[in-house]
Amino acid sequence: MPSTRFPRSFMAARYTALVWAGVLPAVVGQALAQEADAEKPEAEKAVEVVEIPKTTLSITLVPVEIEGGKRLLVAQREICWDLYDTFVFSLDQDDPFNPDDGAIVTRPTKPYINMDRGWGHTNYPAMGMSQLAASEFCVWLSHRTGRSFRLLTEAEWEAIAAQSGTTQENIDARAWHAGNAGKVTHARATKEADDLGLYDLLGNVAEWCWTAEGKPIARGGSYLDEAETLSPKSRLEPDRSWNATDPQIPKSKWWLADCTWVGIRPVLVVETEPPANDDAEKDGNEPVLR
Repeated sequence: MPSTRFPRSFMAARYTALVWAGVLPAVVGQALAQEADAEKPEAEKAVEVVEIPKTTLSITLVPVEIEGGKRLLVAQREICWDLYDTFVFSLDQDDPFNPDDGAIVTRPTKPYINMDRGWGHTNYPAMGMSQLAASEFCVWLSHRTGRSFRLLTEAEWEAIAAQSGTTQENIDARAWHAGNAGKVTHARATKEADDLGLYDLLGNVAEWCWTAEGKPIARGGSYLDEAETLSPKSRLEPDRSWNATDPQIPKSKWWLADCTWVGIRPVLVVETEPPANDDAEKDGNEPVLR
């Protein structure tokens, strides 16, 4: 039977069709992926995950730039009980009674009540620690990771919140508040992220910060606050009522027996060193993490 010969133009067209049959889906898929990525908040595209040595835990950091060109790496979620327990109970130590960081880190005394109130532990935000304890946690975290973590100043916190895009129109989707929380805290990141890629910046638990005068302040509101009161201006000054029922004498400086609404969101500051000479200026500056 004689073979059938097709014109070269037909063969070329057929080859092209076969190539595009394989390539086109990949190209389309790549384009769709790029489009989806473009729709993500800028912070979500460049998150950094910091592993915590001697644990199975990590912290995800989101880059945020605030007024004045200050660049921050902000914890995407508030610190959970899983990690705070590691700090409090020396779970990162081979011998908890002889910690290898004893000269650097001061750990809190153990709580005498159930600080999670039975509302949830794994992946729930740690709460009820004093600001001193929150600051010492940052010292411990810095020692463990080799990075310089600290609490936010309230000016930094407010500048971040102002960029979050959370309004009264989307507050229910993004925050646990008095109208939807049922008078308890909830697991982290069970509401939508804000425009920066941060979870629970408003509501659930507030966050320990520093005032300009170096005093403790809680920012962001909590599950106890009405939705209409949650905003970048939400702030609460601590007072003695937060630890009124502590029977110890003196009262604990690490735990607040009557406070179920404040937690921790640590931060790293990304600084740019000034150029040492003209060549350095031409080459650009490398960011330095503090």
